[in-house]
Amino acid sequence: MATSSRKTGPAKKVSASERVYNHLRDNMHRGVILPGAAIDMAKVSATLKISSTPLRDALIRLEAEGFVTIYPRSKVLVNVLELSDFHYLYTVIGALEYTLILNGLDRYTPAVIEKMRQLNREMEAAIDDNNMQVYDTTHFAFHEIFLDIEPNTFAERILKTIKNRLWDFPRKNFLKGWYYQAIEEHDFIIDAIERRDEKGLGHFVKEVHWGYPCCKDFIKKEYNLE
Repeated sequence: MATSSRKTGPAKKVSASERVYNHLRDNMHRGVILPGAAIDMAKVSATLKISSTPLRDALIRLEAEGFVTIYPRSKVLVNVLELSDFHYLYTVIGALEYTLILNGLDRYTPAVIEKMRQLNREMEAAIDDNNMQVYDTTHFAFHEIFLDIEPNTFAERILKTIKNRLWDFPRKNFLKGWYYQAIEEHDFIIDAIERRDEKGLGHFVKEVHWGYPCCKDFIKKEYNLE
């Protein structure tokens, strides 16, 4: 699972609700709990040896992030990601990332540009090696640069939640052609940043890289959606 820690410092104690949250997210990511399945709350409580309060708090957080739906006095279901959801999620990511890049455009130094190119090459090597875990982690790091250059708490919360929603459930297929195409798109984005080409950035970030019409066929195959 691609994760990010934007702050360094002494390790803080993990609360009971955080343990439950991490446990459920990890099980979703590994396919132990699948979309559409009900969460066995008694089993979770017994496995983690926790009370109902931290479990409830973790589930409320997961519902707020779009991972589950809580049916009071009934059950908790893991949400299924529908094909129609991708149009909205991709549009939001594209708009926010473009805004972040544009607002921080003058701060993309040669060193930052080189770091982006290096991450792109690492992604390509990971695809060559069929190592999707490394690809996902490096891909996340590439897109985190936009927030490193132009930090914004609200944009970070929205982007992190959406990207976790998109990338945390097991994919049905690994479309290497789509990933290689994404690397080419990254190169175009890097070149546009280097040229300070605002129009080109708008096109590649919003309409190509996160453009739902451009990605729709790949999404359908990747997630077995119709």
